[in-house]
Amino acid sequence: MALLVTLLTSGKSVVWAHHATAAQYDISRMVTLTGVISKLDWANPHVHAFVDVKRADGVLESWDAELASPGGIIVAGLSKETLKPGATLTLKGYPGNRADRTICVTRVKMPDGMTATFTVGI
Repeated sequence: MALLVTLLTSGKSVVWAHHATAAQYDISRMVTLTGVISKLDWANPHVHAFVDVKRADGVLESWDAELASPGGIIVAGLSKETLKPGATLTLKGYPGNRADRTICVTRVKMPDGMTATFTVGI
């Protein structure tokens, strides 16, 4: 608290920033992927699920799926248990601008039909 008071009274500007989705992802199009989670990084500011997706020609690709914060995922009805390695899921979201096989997830659908939707800042 003392740090916050010092910053606010020091005459210096404090800027709280977060990346813009449009800077990292192509918000003009959406992709849908179905695959199996191989690794889960449950951390702030965003959870990352690494998902193995089988292409039409049978080749496996590993995708880095950026999801909401851990708290946002829990509020949407998902958890570390539902997103654990080995879980199959369908993802919908914005593909990466610069990196191949990255996706900013806006929707997760589990095999039992449970769906979680996330709002992302553009």
